[in-house]
Amino acid sequence: MRSNDFFLLLIAAVAAIFALCAAGEGACAAPSARMRGNVRLQPPRTLRQLENDLALEQKKAEERKQSLQRLTNEERRLNADLAAAEKRILELEKGLDAGQGKLLALGTAGDKVGKEYETLLAEQKKTEEALARTLQLLWEISNRRPLAEAAEERAAAERDLAVSRELYEALEKYRRQLDRQETRLAGIAGRGNKLSQEMRQSLNRVNEEKARLLKARLAYDKRLGEIRRVRVDAETELNAAIKLISSLNFEISQRQGGDLTALKGRLQKPVSGKVSIRFAGGGDFASRGLGFAAADKAEVWAVAGGKVVHNDVLRGFGTVLIVQHGEDYYTLYAYLGSCPLKVGQEVRGRQKVGTAGYYPAIKGPGLYFELRFKQKAINPEQWFAAL
Repeated sequence: MRSNDFFLLLIAAVAAIFALCAAGEGACAAPSARMRGNVRLQPPRTLRQLENDLALEQKKAEERKQSLQRLTNEERRLNADLAAAEKRILELEKGLDAGQGKLLALGTAGDKVGKEYETLLAEQKKTEEALARTLQLLWEISNRRPLAEAAEERAAAERDLAVSRELYEALEKYRRQLDRQETRLAGIAGRGNKLSQEMRQSLNRVNEEKARLLKARLAYDKRLGEIRRVRVDAETELNAAIKLISSLNFEISQRQGGDLTALKGRLQKPVSGKVSIRFAGGGDFASRGLGFAAADKAEVWAVAGGKVVHNDVLRGFGTVLIVQHGEDYYTLYAYLGSCPLKVGQEVRGRQKVGTAGYYPAIKGPGLYFELRFKQKAINPEQWFAAL
């Protein structure tokens, strides 16, 4: 096959592919055209606007991260405070149980002391009654038996007096013992009352502190719930911002790739290798692209971001990949040894799209590359930084 026939066949194939792509785009664009009468379409954002939006969203995302970190730190602090309050409440409850046990013991001891006190008082009363009877008896004996009577009667009276004196001394001794016991019981009762009063005051303080801690725990729970709700909202907003940033990054990548006019003179070669065939727009042996000699299975890269609109074998050209970059710009990669991409897949600039295959025109491994604008091949050499 002559070179002229080869390029004519290539042009026809590519033109057919572009026609199909254009037809698909027209069909997709038709509803939008019909809607223009009802909806005012907004002009697409420029690359500069996208970059400004990206910077703004990145700043907002960083602020949300810092806010989320502050909320997380406050949540941790509140959890620590809440745990400390719970621990203190448990300690206070143990103290209350112990204090109540002491009060119960004091009450039991007080009851015992009270019963003992009442018993001693009863005995004291009996002693006083016996003492009164004894004194009465002594008075009667004294009046009934004067000292001037007979010796026998005086002896009996003296015996009665001695017995009465012994009884009186015993009663007096017992009375003094009762006085001492009464004094001791009064001291015990006083100390018990003081200890009981102190214990009740201590329990009151414990109850007040427990009430304060319970109130603080309720406040902690409420604040913790508020922080968690705000944190969930912040996480949701941060995730949304991250998605938006990712979308803006991708759109900028696409725009940087699609807006090829902004990359003119800065493109990198699609494959590492030497240019063996130059662009020639006319003549019998016209070449509408560049032919690169490369190593076998050398990596082939997209020169810019875009969308795959064709990836298939064309007779005489091997595997052909066509990437649409927007604004009616297309790039074509022919004689690929492999190309795993799917039609409709998005690619980034400098993304690997396949490997170099056998290139008949140079009789070895290589790549044929074209740049087209509105289905017309244009000279790509002035678009590359270096060849």
